[in-house]
Amino acid sequence: MNHMDDCFAGSPQEFLICVTVHKAANTGVSTGETYVKVSLDKISKNTKTFPNSENPFFNEYFVFEFHCTLPELLRLTILFELKKYALYKKNIVVGELLIDLHSVWSQSTHSYFKKWGRLDQPITESSASELGPRHNAYLQIDLAIISQYSRLKTGLSAPIEEPIAEQLEKWNTHHDFDDIKNNLLQDVDSYTQSNIRYYISLYRGMFLRKSNYMIQVSFAGIKGKTQVAKHTATPVWNHEISFAWVYPSLAQRFLILILLNDHLQWKCVAEFEIGFDEIAFKGQPALGPTYLHFYDPINPLNYVGRLLMELRSEVISHDHPSHVLISQPIAGLEDSRYWADENFLVEFLPILGDHIISSASHYKFTIKLAENTSNELEGTLRSPVGKFHSLMHTKCFRQETPFRSCLLRARLADTRHKYESDFFLLELTNYMRAELDNFKVFQLKFPNELQQQAKCLKHIIAGMLNKLKEGLVKQQFDFDANSQRTVWDQNRQNYLLDYYAKLSQDLRALRHKIRKIYSEHLDATIADVLNELQQLVLELSSLTHSIRLQDDWPELCIMLSAAGKDIGVCRLNSKHFLNLPQKLKTHVNNQCWKVKSFLFKNINCGHTCANCGCNVGIVLGCISILAEQERKDFLSCIVGDWASPEPLLWLPNVVQTHFRFNVYVHQAKAEDAGNGQTVVSVISGSHIAAESNWTEGSRIWGKSAVRTLDRLRHVTPPPLKWVPVAKKGLVQAEVLMSAEFIELVGVPDAQQTDKQPTLTTGIPLAIKPNMLNYVLEVIFVGMRNYTKSSLSLAGKRRAKVMMADLVLTSGLSTSRVRNSINFLVAYAAGSLPDQQEYWPAMIATDVLISNFTNESTLGAALIPNSSSFLNKDKLRKCLHSTATINESTVATSATALAESTYEETEDEDDVQPAYENGCWKRLKIVLGLRTAEFANKRQLKYHNLVECSDLNINSNFTWWTKFYNAMYEDEEHTADRCKHSLIIYPNELEKQAEFSFLQDWAVPVPLVHGVKFKKHGPPKEDIYATLKLQIKITPCVCDAADEGAGGDMQRPLATAMNPHQQNVMKSLAEAMTLLVRVYIVQGIHIRPRDWTTDSDCYVKLSLAGKTLSDRAHYIPNQSNPIFGRYFELEAALPADHMLEIWLYDQDDKGKDNLIGYTQIDLEDRWRSKHRATVGIPQEYTKGGYNLWHNIEPPSVLLTQLCQQQNIPPPYIYGNIIEVDGMIFADETVISKSEDLQERLSLTALKHLNKLPSFGYKLVPEHVETRSLYSDGYLGVVQGKLQLWLELYEASMFIPPPIDITPMPPIAYEVRVVVKNLSGIQFGDVNIFGKLMSDVYVIGWCQDAHKYQSTDIHYRSFAGQAAFNWRMIFELNYAPNEDMMVIRRKGGLHEEIEIKRPPIIYLQVWDKDMVTRDEHLAAIDLNLSNLPVPYSAAQLCPLLPSKRKRLNLFTRQSISGWFPLQAAPNPLHKEQHTNGKIELHLEICTETEAANMPAGLGRKPPMALEKPYRAETAFNPLTHPLKSCKHILWPAIRKYVLLGLLFLLFALGMVLFFANLPNKLMTIPLE
Repeated sequence: MNHMDDCFAGSPQEFLICVTVHKAANTGVSTGETYVKVSLDKISKNTKTFPNSENPFFNEYFVFEFHCTLPELLRLTILFELKKYALYKKNIVVGELLIDLHSVWSQSTHSYFKKWGRLDQPITESSASELGPRHNAYLQIDLAIISQYSRLKTGLSAPIEEPIAEQLEKWNTHHDFDDIKNNLLQDVDSYTQSNIRYYISLYRGMFLRKSNYMIQVSFAGIKGKTQVAKHTATPVWNHEISFAWVYPSLAQRFLILILLNDHLQWKCVAEFEIGFDEIAFKGQPALGPTYLHFYDPINPLNYVGRLLMELRSEVISHDHPSHVLISQPIAGLEDSRYWADENFLVEFLPILGDHIISSASHYKFTIKLAENTSNELEGTLRSPVGKFHSLMHTKCFRQETPFRSCLLRARLADTRHKYESDFFLLELTNYMRAELDNFKVFQLKFPNELQQQAKCLKHIIAGMLNKLKEGLVKQQFDFDANSQRTVWDQNRQNYLLDYYAKLSQDLRALRHKIRKIYSEHLDATIADVLNELQQLVLELSSLTHSIRLQDDWPELCIMLSAAGKDIGVCRLNSKHFLNLPQKLKTHVNNQCWKVKSFLFKNINCGHTCANCGCNVGIVLGCISILAEQERKDFLSCIVGDWASPEPLLWLPNVVQTHFRFNVYVHQAKAEDAGNGQTVVSVISGSHIAAESNWTEGSRIWGKSAVRTLDRLRHVTPPPLKWVPVAKKGLVQAEVLMSAEFIELVGVPDAQQTDKQPTLTTGIPLAIKPNMLNYVLEVIFVGMRNYTKSSLSLAGKRRAKVMMADLVLTSGLSTSRVRNSINFLVAYAAGSLPDQQEYWPAMIATDVLISNFTNESTLGAALIPNSSSFLNKDKLRKCLHSTATINESTVATSATALAESTYEETEDEDDVQPAYENGCWKRLKIVLGLRTAEFANKRQLKYHNLVECSDLNINSNFTWWTKFYNAMYEDEEHTADRCKHSLIIYPNELEKQAEFSFLQDWAVPVPLVHGVKFKKHGPPKEDIYATLKLQIKITPCVCDAADEGAGGDMQRPLATAMNPHQQNVMKSLAEAMTLLVRVYIVQGIHIRPRDWTTDSDCYVKLSLAGKTLSDRAHYIPNQSNPIFGRYFELEAALPADHMLEIWLYDQDDKGKDNLIGYTQIDLEDRWRSKHRATVGIPQEYTKGGYNLWHNIEPPSVLLTQLCQQQNIPPPYIYGNIIEVDGMIFADETVISKSEDLQERLSLTALKHLNKLPSFGYKLVPEHVETRSLYSDGYLGVVQGKLQLWLELYEASMFIPPPIDITPMPPIAYEVRVVVKNLSGIQFGDVNIFGKLMSDVYVIGWCQDAHKYQSTDIHYRSFAGQAAFNWRMIFELNYAPNEDMMVIRRKGGLHEEIEIKRPPIIYLQVWDKDMVTRDEHLAAIDLNLSNLPVPYSAAQLCPLLPSKRKRLNLFTRQSISGWFPLQAAPNPLHKEQHTNGKIELHLEICTETEAANMPAGLGRKPPMALEKPYRAETAFNPLTHPLKSCKHILWPAIRKYVLLGLLFLLFALGMVLFFANLPNKLMTIPLE
């Protein structure tokens, strides 16, 4: 079944919004507990709190469920709020992140993976100012949308390979994810963001219904409303809503709602969504003034009204503006400055109609445009005459002259002068699409003329450039407007100019790419250039449909009624039928009053695609939309074709011309509904054109390729093409057909003018595909998963494969074993077109043979993409035998298959390397004259590395070492490269294209017994079994006797097959007992089944009717549970081929809930040539954690493969191995002590795809990631499960299983010695006004409440402090997961595990006697990802720089200086680093700590020396005398001395002046 995905985009479906909150950075909250609140559509979920850190770590997973349509979902906005917990008041919002789900859905994978979002100032919280200034805080999240219909399986079309998903890494093993700047959610740098204020002006409206109206505008959680306009159909608001935001942001959708007061409550009667991609372009968002047209969301055909509005924005200079919404009245708008309102006449003239699905006898036409409706045009319906119309049960009509029309008058804004850029864009798109279609015709005609194709492609690109240049010269992107241009017009003009400039550059680059390519790569280059041109056309097409939002016209609807009710509607874009000004009338895309066909869809059709099959009629007619004063001029322009004697009456003034219409139907591929009654009619025209451009031959040596290309534009008949035929959104068939109109020149005879269609066989040889001989081999393996038990006992089964006129029938089925039925019969036939796109489809049917030899078809299926079974590199030559072929034997038996033989021959261009030249190769290698292909590449890559044997002395390595080592991508880690690794596939193993999807041995074809159509949603197939077929199509060179046999050549496959094929057939016929080992590694993003906690997961397996449950070992409260469980089961193929794995949520109080399940086909893995039984390790090891797990060693395995391909066994000489003419050297890096023969053989096995006789890869040692599904949520992923399988034959010796029990965390003791601080900011001012700090350092690891503290360095004046203080922390560390494991009580009798990064948190504080201590600086030390410290304080920069990282668990001890991150300071608006800290870090295991104990602080054992501190570094309250000596006296000493001097001086002066009179009296008078 094939249905267009966009046909059901509007149907309700299940959605899961999956959110992972990883961590936050630079939050500015160093004290207190923080958590993240996630809100989506009134649903909120909170993470656990994280204490006392600016970089809190959460790693919590949430799932939101929705059942709605896709447009409804994409309107939602998800809100992330980082909050600080407050005990006695409302929690403080630190910052918030808003993301529109529309931006998530627009990503290629519908998801963001480990992206950082900037936390902005809260919208409604003003209390966040208590936290100080705003910081550049960030939050790392995963956000994905999982939809029900996003991964739809198709049947008619080829299977689409899913894009490779991003690596699902549960732990942050790649350090680049911590680079905030390069992993931002926004496409632009956060520093280029600017604060912006949006102004939404709402002026007036015009609605059909008279009532109370109010407008609501929503954006990112902000909602603004206008006042109520009461009891009116033309409300006037003149209201403006404004608010501040940042631009660009992740919130990019405005939603405008029309609210109507009905029955004392407000209802939303219409809505309009505005996206930034439609109004922003490359400038600031702006729109209008313009009218927005609103339609009923329940019935889109009902017009509600229109709203005059304007949206503008301006950049504001405030650093952190308030998000408070401002609502205020404004003055009215003079729209005459922008446009003039005109009265327009809309007229529709139906001429004739056909295929009208109705039993009524009369029809009625009306047209609707906005709030206007035309007069009714009535007529008579009649049944068509003719032998080809009797079974179609449709009606038709044809108007008699004068033709009557329907007309309406509408008053709308005249903005036609602005549409020139739209028409030019559409014209350019159609031109480029037509040129590419014409080039594909050229490729079809001359498939091997690559040089001529390159010339034509360059000519086409040059034509596109000229077309673009012509439009730019004529300024068709602009308009001469007498009215005032809006900001939207200017932004759009600039955007189109930039886009056209970029388009020109892209086209020139493609033309240059063709010119400079070498001839041997020309084929691939042409394909690449063609694909890029098609992408450019898709870009232009999407731009054409989405760029016009301002000044758009309402939708034009033509209603078709019969028997008193509407049966069909034709919805049209009004602007394509406008009577344009004189300057624009030359545009070919204008359809004003041009006769064309209008397709009417069912009035109840809810599909969103163009070709859904819900057609109710087709009408030939014409439409015009013109201003009322232009009608006279319009009639004068069309006077040569039409005349209107009076209104609503038209007379055609045309000369009658006779045409002949030929339809050539070559073949069809139809979807069988399971009843076996599919009928394909082949109709060809009876007359063949005498001349055809196709008959010019297959060479164009003497002619210009460009001239040939130009002639192909008008080739007749056109080439065949596949045309889809749909019904209810389901493609029921595809028809390979062509059609042509031929004008009959002169006076045609009666036979040519006969209007009765004729039916003949055969199509013109010019377009008939060239038939070549092929051999079609089908081995009917059998049916699997057969569920029709009621029909299984009625008789034998038989399978049929039909391809064109060939019918290949299997023998009768063997006895049924459980739900499997085997056939085991092979056939061959063949004759197919040369062009693979013309190949017919294969149809497989399930036939029931009753006791009375009656056949009835139970089910059928279409095998898509027949060309995928073609073996291009092989050629068969069929040789006749003298015996005759018995048809009955061919149809029913597999015992007499020796009638003819087929010999495989090699193509001349595909010659395998000769083995007899091996001696000469070996001699050149010995002499050093030849290097081996694919040899020594890894050795040369790692030749500068240290020996891996020195790095692998750790005996604790397990399988988990390989698993977690596979996640690392950092090439700088030498130690990681010297550990064994494996491959982690992001999805199922059967979805890997490199292993042929495990369908190389047989193709699974689902048999369908019927299709159930749903009212809302895609149809559902009734699949009851899977038919497995081996299909091969091989080119065949036949003798002269075979030529012209075509489709009549049908012979059984010879029994004289090679031994390998005989062994394959024998193995398919025999039952085989397998031992299946299932290794369940872990779950990823498991959907929670509990309301408050994560799921308590456990695994259950089912195979061969046996069930194994692991309920006793459930993992409590984990969304990413690590199982590490191993299961072993037995199965018998083909009966027990399906392994089912269920994941349950354990529940003590009730029934366990099923989370999801996955199914694995064991038969595909066992039969595949890629050996998906046991993975091939990257290196061979006899023991240890990389133990070789295959039954055969590499040398035996390689020899067996060579024997199967009939090539010489591998040959080893020196350090070189030669296989199939290819030479390899040893690629072992780690296990170099193992046997050289095994190492060389493993190298050859890993490069099996390079060998000419093989060409395929072997499945390596791996872990696959399987999606879990649930029947209650069809198509919605419930989580993922990582696992791998091993398959062994039960009768063979089997190696012991791998122990994947998760390693328990190792107990470590971390010793942190805080030595010195430097450059610390001052926290206090003493009584003398001097800056100082009383500094101490606290630290913790697992629990912030159990912190340790140094002593206090009092009175630090220079920003320096000395401690030499030891802190000791104990932690349990899991090295494989790179996580610290914390065990806590999760309930009364339950213990849960919390996993966090191994981080030591250190904070610097200032001790205050009266007030609360002040936080100065902090540092978070990730012990497994630690930056290399600086050796001296002078070398440690103030700002953190990128440093090389080290793992302290490997290094064990390190010392040096680290930069500190400053705490928020009200005096500083920007966050900055403040100070440096000198630390000595030492880590030791629990045993080492017991052997060498150390004391806390400076206590013994291993006591530390007391640091040297200044004499002033003491507590003044406990040492008063010392305080006087060292604090008071130094501060007042100068003033005391000066005071004493002043007192002495004053005393001297007093004594002097006191004694002065006495002295004067003692002086004698003379």
